[in-house]
Amino acid sequence: MRGTVAKLRRGVRITGIVLEHNLLGQLKGLAGELSRNGDGEVRIPPEMPRKIREMMEAMGPTYIKMGQLLASRPDLVPKAFVDEFANMYDHVTPSAFPEVKALLESELGRPLEEVFSEFDPNPIASASIGQVHTARLRNGEKVAVKVQHPGIEEDVRLDFEIMKPLVRFIENLFASTRLFQPSDHLSEIQKMLDRELDYRHEARHHLQVYENFRDDPEVKIAKLYRNHSTRRVLVFEFIEGIHPSEVDADRLREMGYEGAKLARIITRAMAKMIFADRLFHADPSPGNLFIVGPTQVAFLDFGATGHVSRRRAERVMQLISGFVRDDVDDIAQALLELCNVLGEVDYATLKRDVERVLEYEEAQGLHVGDPVVMEMVSEIALRNNMLLPPDFFLVNRALFQMEGLCQKLMPAYDIVEELLPHVLRYTQKDYFSGDVQKELLRDAALEYAEMLRTFPRRVNSVVRKIEQDRLQVRMEWTGMREFAAGAERRTLRLSATVLLSAFLVALSLASLSQSGEVLTNVAFFGVLAVLAWAFVMLYFGETR
Repeated sequence: MRGTVAKLRRGVRITGIVLEHNLLGQLKGLAGELSRNGDGEVRIPPEMPRKIREMMEAMGPTYIKMGQLLASRPDLVPKAFVDEFANMYDHVTPSAFPEVKALLESELGRPLEEVFSEFDPNPIASASIGQVHTARLRNGEKVAVKVQHPGIEEDVRLDFEIMKPLVRFIENLFASTRLFQPSDHLSEIQKMLDRELDYRHEARHHLQVYENFRDDPEVKIAKLYRNHSTRRVLVFEFIEGIHPSEVDADRLREMGYEGAKLARIITRAMAKMIFADRLFHADPSPGNLFIVGPTQVAFLDFGATGHVSRRRAERVMQLISGFVRDDVDDIAQALLELCNVLGEVDYATLKRDVERVLEYEEAQGLHVGDPVVMEMVSEIALRNNMLLPPDFFLVNRALFQMEGLCQKLMPAYDIVEELLPHVLRYTQKDYFSGDVQKELLRDAALEYAEMLRTFPRRVNSVVRKIEQDRLQVRMEWTGMREFAAGAERRTLRLSATVLLSAFLVALSLASLSQSGEVLTNVAFFGVLAVLAWAFVMLYFGETR
């Protein structure tokens, strides 16, 4: 009963926010706009994305995280919403300190004063999941304490209990929506939020990244105090630095810092995370990075991380590189290997679609990370019975967030030019490692096992078609015309050579005979005629 009451209370609150922001009126206006157009094209009113963003921010952390995820999914929402949701703020009003103190003491199992000699009750940051306070440990070390908002887990749980039946209802009512897998995406958002709500996941990721960069003097990862960290509290070494959003290349030069050097450090670090360690910071925004010194940066907040396989990371880079080089085959092949294939794919049609995107990209002066291009790539995939996986968009978002940040530090920054050398180094190193060789052998063995498993069934299928007189064999000799033309030319050359040889022999014999002069003249003119004929035939044979 308590659960039902809590769900009703949360539902009433969400309904009140929806009514306050007039969502139904906006949807009604959109439907009227669509019906007036009559051309199937959705023309979104300019103010609608902003109003929906504000409404989702008012609804709380579940909807904020959902909006942030949708900002990286141009295959699911129109560009106007992608652009607006990219501005979705996750800073919220801080929780009252008495509630925070009670949660801290409950998690740490002792009074606050026994752990910290100083604790600032005013947070330096407050996001959708938690807030951060500065403090000092009993040994005098300055630390950052990340503590979860009290009661947030209950709100998130209730939100998903309310949303899941609604999404299933929409799927059942509109069968076409199943292609976009809304239930699967909702489950993915829930898993992501569940992981973020359990700070132990972030602690594990943080420790792993810390170890990966332990010996790197250019990349700093804060020390985590494991003895003071729990499911809802994390205690880190306090790092002081400059947010990249607070400076530009000119300001950095005045400080004696080199923006290009810092941009290349960030690029190398992200390349290592994605293509070597394959555990990467999924939100390298200016708020999660510090410039610590002239040649050092610090990554903060590993609550949003991504995992990607070696093959998928390579295909993402192949796709990006293909767009930069206008290589249709590379892009088409990368899409085939990246996507979940839902049906038959016509490779020629896929290449034509890719060519159209490249032409549009060039005409509009866009790049592969632009939401419009990503939306077009997603449409190509769907049109060709393929679906891009969610982790593709996670990697893409991380890379192009990094690009935007680095362009602020280095105006001439080119993501592929800067990233490619690091990717090649890490992937080549991987290929020669024993683990990758074992993986390749295992994959080959699995493919052969699958071939052997399906071989009898395929043979039986062929035999049945033969018995039913339904077997059709279609052969196409792609180079037959060129081969025939070449054979004809070779025959002509051979004929000319034989005739020429015969006349030369005849000429030699004639010169030895009694009537040598007459025969020699005849042979001479005969040879000229044959050579002229051979020249004409060979010339027309070459040009035909």
